[in-house]
Amino acid sequence: MQCRMCGHTFDESEVEDHGCQGCGKGECNTIHCPNCGFGNTSKFDDEFKFIKSLKEKFSKKSNSSEK
Repeated sequence: MQCRMCGHTFDESEVEDHGCQGCGKGECNTIHCPNCGFGNTSKFDDEFKFIKSLKEKFSKKSNSSEK
């Protein structure tokens, strides 16, 4: 997993703290980055990949129309 805050790449299976224990949800799926402590949620990874691909497509289109 790559942290969305600091970019640190880590193996989420090796992180001991699954869930923040402080949110009160009980079964929180947040995985905290061992580097910065940011709470990452794996279910959002696919959505962020999709958004990143859209940004890249728009950037390419914008660059080609400027020529």
